[in-house]
Amino acid sequence: MLEIHGPRLTEVLLRAYQSPFTTRSDFARTNAEYIAVCACQGFISTNIVGDEEFGRVWHITVMGLLHLRELRGSSNEQAKLDAKDVG
Repeated sequence: MLEIHGPRLTEVLLRAYQSPFTTRSDFARTNAEYIAVCACQGFISTNIVGDEEFGRVWHITVMGLLHLRELRGSSNEQAKLDAKDVG
């Protein structure tokens, strides 16, 4: 069972945000399960903004941006805790 957090899911969200990818790209094929989780959670979509149509490119959604921000915030907090343990 896949979770809605973790490095692979973060990678998919970052990629959809920074460099949207097509539904048939190598990245999409390699990460199909994580893309499915992101899409089911409403974090990414192929929906064309302002239209009732769908395209062939995965884009991050507002919900996805919020979740990515949350994931990155928690990883920054974890990095701070790890640094304190080392020092």
